[in-house]
Amino acid sequence: MTHTLDRTSLLRFAWRAAWDQGRVDALDDLLSPTYVRRRGPAGATQNRDQFKDSIHAVRQAFPDLRTEIEEVVEDGDRLAVRWRSTGRHTGPFLGVPPTRRPVEVSGATFARFDGPAVVEEWVTFDSRQMLEALGIITTAPQAAVDPDLVRGVHRKFTTGVTVVTTDDDGMPRGLACNAFSSISLDPPMVLVCVQRGSATHPALHRASHLGISVLAADQLDVAKVFAAKGDDKFARISWTPGAFGAPLIDGSCAQLEVEIGERLEAGSHTVFTGRVVSARHDDLAPLVYGGGGFFDISHTAPLPW
Repeated sequence: MTHTLDRTSLLRFAWRAAWDQGRVDALDDLLSPTYVRRRGPAGATQNRDQFKDSIHAVRQAFPDLRTEIEEVVEDGDRLAVRWRSTGRHTGPFLGVPPTRRPVEVSGATFARFDGPAVVEEWVTFDSRQMLEALGIITTAPQAAVDPDLVRGVHRKFTTGVTVVTTDDDGMPRGLACNAFSSISLDPPMVLVCVQRGSATHPALHRASHLGISVLAADQLDVAKVFAAKGDDKFARISWTPGAFGAPLIDGSCAQLEVEIGERLEAGSHTVFTGRVVSARHDDLAPLVYGGGGFFDISHTAPLPW
């Protein structure tokens, strides 16, 4: 526990020195020489020097920048940091001339340590929040809609049921998800939306690939396993690693492996988009969800059209 406290204290000190004061050399005591920072499309990374340069660029645009670390959560050699940054836009940024507008951005950073040094970080934040504050995009204010009313609308929309999975350093992780959609067929791209409170969410931020298993009509028990909280989900079902390492649920009617491209913050969820790198499907009826219940539609007749 003492070692963890030392890591947390070192992170807080270096973070404030670099972001709030521009003393980026303070990061040398925190970041490994082989440090990699990941955000956005797969493969878009920064090394330690590039990260320092990006801090200088942000501080030139927001010289009064202040960052508050709101929460730090430790799990073995990993730390999750929830943060909030504020500053006034007084220098050019993203091609936008100074607006002198106050800007506030919140996000999360997931750090992996090797001893006392950070070797990898994954960062995510709601970019719409910054773009709207800078006037790059605008959102007309609307009267708030009752969440229960919106929930009722969603219950009228029937979906399939998927299990979204990833390999987290040899540990399979996964959750049930019906917020899945195709983006395009050429190139083949899909998206899934995952609540940030999910135990699988940090693992998806660390991963390069995810798996999507479309459950078959006889897999209601599998859906219940992954809809519940628990650390031993994969011990209770049959699964097989895919060609790219993602756990895939045996007996599902369709399976995809996806190379994660972007991680987009949207309200209480993160939208993971990516390119399909493997796919298969069988002639099995899918499990269907709608109106708060699950259905087997294998015996229904299509409407003429």
